[in-house]
Parts: sequence; C-alpha cells; structure tokens
Amino acid sequence: MERTQLRKDDGRVRLSHELSEGEKEATGNRKAKVLECLKSLNIACAEDNTPNIAVLGSGGGLRAMIALQGTLVELKNQGLLDAVMYLCGVSGSTWCMSTLYQEKYWTEKVQVLEESMCATFSNPCNFQKELTIATQAAEDELFSLTDDWASFFVYTTLKQYAETKLSEHKDASTNGTNPYPIYAAIEANQNNDSPETWFEFTPHESGFSGLGAFVCTEDLGSKFKDGDLKEKREEKNIGYLQGLWGSALGRMKEIIKFIIGTDCTCAHCRTALLFLELYGHATAGEDCEGVFGQLKEVLEGEKSKNYYKKHFEVHKNWDSMTCEKRMAVCAELVRSFEKELGGFVSSACKLVWKTMSCICHWTWGSTNNFVYKCRDVQSTSLTNKELIYLIDAGIAINSAYPLVLRPERKVKLILSFDFSAKDPFETIKKTAKYCETNHIPFPKIDPEEIKDIDNPSDCYIFRGKDVPTVMHFPLFNTINCPAYPPLLVLGEIKKFSQTFTTFTTHYKEEDVKQLLQKAKMNVSNNKMKILKEIQQIVSCSTKEF
Repeated sequence: MERTQLRKDDGRVRLSHELSEGEKEATGNRKAKVLECLKSLNIACAEDNTPNIAVLGSGGGLRAMIALQGTLVELKNQGLLDAVMYLCGVSGSTWCMSTLYQEKYWTEKVQVLEESMCATFSNPCNFQKELTIATQAAEDELFSLTDDWASFFVYTTLKQYAETKLSEHKDASTNGTNPYPIYAAIEANQNNDSPETWFEFTPHESGFSGLGAFVCTEDLGSKFKDGDLKEKREEKNIGYLQGLWGSALGRMKEIIKFIIGTDCTCAHCRTALLFLELYGHATAGEDCEGVFGQLKEVLEGEKSKNYYKKHFEVHKNWDSMTCEKRMAVCAELVRSFEKELGGFVSSACKLVWKTMSCICHWTWGSTNNFVYKCRDVQSTSLTNKELIYLIDAGIAINSAYPLVLRPERKVKLILSFDFSAKDPFETIKKTAKYCETNHIPFPKIDPEEIKDIDNPSDCYIFRGKDVPTVMHFPLFNTINCPAYPPLLVLGEIKKFSQTFTTFTTHYKEEDVKQLLQKAKMNVSNNKMKILKEIQQIVSCSTKEF
C-alpha cells in the first residue's frame, strides 16, 4: 500500500456525538431545496420547521442496487426526491448510491443515469483487470477476503471498478442539490445489539456513531494511537468500499446459517471450499494456466523442498484431521511457504497464498483501528485492538436504521424501501428489538400487522408519540405482483423472489426492466400516503413550535 507524508493539517480523532461540520454545512444547504420542493407540493412550511426525511435502501445485492435506482427515479418523477434530506444504504443499495454520487448533480439527471447503469450491465468482464486489482491489493499488509470479493465478485457484478475516493464525493454531497449520503457497515467482532457495532461512512467523516468517535474519511485506514495520527495511508477507493459494504459472507456463523446449512459437520472446511470454488470460477480463463504454472515451478524449485515435503505429509493425513486441525495446518503451511520462498513468489502466487491464509481465519475488512489506545473512548473491546474488521451491515440489520436514528440527525420521517430476501418485515422487527434494547425512540410494531410475510401489502405506516414515523415498502407485494385468479398472488410474489436472488451476478435485460418497474410502482402507488405523512409531520411540528 502506498504511503504518503503526513499533512500539517491532520487532526486527532474527533470524540463527539455532534454531527461533523461538513454534514452540518451539507444539510444546511439542502434545506432550501427541501423547502422549495414542499412548496411545489402545496405543503406550507417555515424554514425553522423543515422536516428531515430519510430514505433507507436495504441490502440485497444486485437486486437492491437496481431497485433503489428505480425507487429514486420514481421519487424524482413524482416530485418527492428533493424533499429528502438523507439517503442511507446497506450492502447492494450502497452500490447504487456510490455510483450516483460520482456525479455532482445526480438528482438532476437520475433517469439518464438509470439508462447508463442498465447499459453497463451488458459490458463484458475483463479477467485481466480483475486479477490486476486483486494482485495489487495483495501487496498491502492489510489484505483480506474483502479485496478478493471486491475484485472477483463485485466487479464481476457491476462491470465496473470505481477508482474514485469517498472523500472526493464532498461536492456532490454538500452543494444542496442531492440528499446527504450515509453508508453502513458493522464491526465484525461486536454484538449486533450494541450501538458500538455500527460504523458509518460519509464523504466527510467515518466512524462509530454509537461511541461518538470519528476520523476524516480520507484518514480512515491510517494508523492512530491515543487519538493521534501516527502513519498516513492512502484512502481506499470506492471499488474496495463497495466490496466492504457488500461483504455478505463476512461473518462465519452467518455463512453456516444461510449458505452451508445447519446439518454441516465440518462448517469451516466446507466454507473454505465454497469460497475457493467461487474464486476458481471467477478466475477461470486463459491466464489461469499461467498462474498455476508459476506456482508449480515454485513448488518444484530447490528452495521449496521443505514446503513440498510438509504439503505431502498434510495431504496424506488430511482425512483423519479435525476441522480445527486442518485450518491450523493450512495457516502454518502458508506461513512457512512465505518464509522459505520470499521474493520467489510471483504476485499471482502471493495473491493465492494470502487468500488461503485469510480463508483459514475468515478475515474480512481488515482496517487500522483509529481508536486504538484512545483513553477517552469507553470501549475496551475496541481500544485494545490495533485492527478492526468492517463487514456488511446487512448481517446485523439489513437496513441502516441505527444511523438515521441518531438524535442529532433529527429525522422525522423514514421511507424504508426494503429489498430483502425472505421475510419482508425482518428489518423492521430487528430494528424494533434493537431500539428497545438501547432505549432509542421508535414506533411500536404490532405483530398482527406484519404477520403475513408471504403476502405483504406495498406500504405499512408506523407512528407514535415523540418517535419518527416509519413508512415501510416491501419490494414484491400483492399490489405490484398481481396474479389471476387472485388466489395465485402468493405464487406470483414467490416467482419474482426466486428470479431475483441475492447472489445473482447478472439479470437479463427484460428482468432488469421488470425489477425497475416493480420498485417504481411502490412509489407511484403510494405518493398520496407519503404526502399525507409529510403534511402531518409539518403540522404537528408547527403546533409544537
């Protein structure tokens, strides 16, 4: 990883629950746009009474990316997008967001950007580019499976790898034309129910919102100690961050639960084999033979005799080893290989062996910990560790409610567009539990209202006293997935869910158009409900004021 000299204006870790100065400036500039939009919708509102409205996009891989794009286009078509203060995403929704914010005035040409996105999906994959991205990443001491994921899965899915940096999106976030973006991740080793697990990225600052600990986004990944910057490192690009935000395989127990299955007798080994199979399929091509040819040469070389002997012994005893023993042995082989061969290992071989080492420990999202030894941070589980491990927030809650519920953001209305697989109410149920555990104001959720998970409607509204109003929109529902006769509607919803699966890397052109249409219908069919809730919030706030 390239290192740069420390800048004279580098500061310390910021310890405060207050919003960053950049976010305050951005939301202040955005307020004029929101007021203008409300006026055009015939909603009278004083400047001091401007409601903060947040749009949440859930995770769901490529399905979520496409659906959020369609949602934003239709919000624009219905005259609602300019009323939104915050746009917050998890996993696949962040892929959409981070692509849009590369355009300074994206809300003004969101329809054109939708067409551009659809055209990009038809581009061919470039294996050589994938391999180049991954091998360059393998030179970094903090290489992890996130680098592989960004190179061989996310790039393959999106057909592009963005070299821009998140801190370079400040203009697009501050000029008042676009909502302010918030991207979500979690720290892999923290408890899902703890506010300390949630990590937010914005163009200005990134950090643990629950702890009130932040650094400038361009300094994230640099080395800190007791709040002071010790070694400046280059900021990760958007391509890598898209891999981090969408690292759905980032926690082992979730893999066991969702991919391998509970009947597995050797979960770690089967998971490693699964990743290797994905890796092998992604790298299959004319260059593959050359990569393994180099590896064979190294293994047969004079300096590799000891390694080859160890490898033979391991292979001979492999079947009799326990799962834990296999992982330990693999890790030792990798270490001995690197130690004995050193500079003889080509960049491609180094990638293979670093990947194997990360598989052994299931290492994702390795990042220098900016709160390391920070005495003023009340979390020894974090401050005692030199590294943190950031992964897909969808593993905790597949929609980033904890970030928009920060009291400092004063969000009054949440438009939650849920693109999740399976239970369309899981995000709202998990959020209600999270908020109850952490004493965060949130509407009461009636279990009876959301019990029909196989047959959801297109809009649910949850209100309460001194809590934000939540409007919840399941992607596939009885309104946008009609069937004839009506009794077959359940089968129609299931059909769409099976077509648009989370780990699908490519959809046919007609499927993409159909998915966009379904997402747009959830906005157009509920425009009047959204307007009514905005009017209600403005009226209540006026009375309080």
